[in-house]
Amino acid sequence: MNPSNEKPPSEKDRNTRESGLGDNPWRAMGLVGTVGADLAVCLGAGVWLGTKADAAYGTNYWYMVGMLAGLAVGVVTIYFLIRVFTGGNRK
Repeated sequence: MNPSNEKPPSEKDRNTRESGLGDNPWRAMGLVGTVGADLAVCLGAGVWLGTKADAAYGTNYWYMVGMLAGLAVGVVTIYFLIRVFTGGNRK
């Protein structure tokens, strides 16, 4: 029994409504924050590992390799984050 006399949304309506970011600004801000944090962590980890490799090998270029690797990992994880947030698990 629904005391508000509103019809519950059908499964089809629920799927289309929740399939994207929709009109929910909190969900959109959550996505933006998650993307920024993910990119910062991946870049930071790549630079840190590259700096450690530079110190171990006595070189001066591994930090750049680490940064580019971190950027690549960040872009891939952001792609999957956006797919999850928008509900896109289409093939």
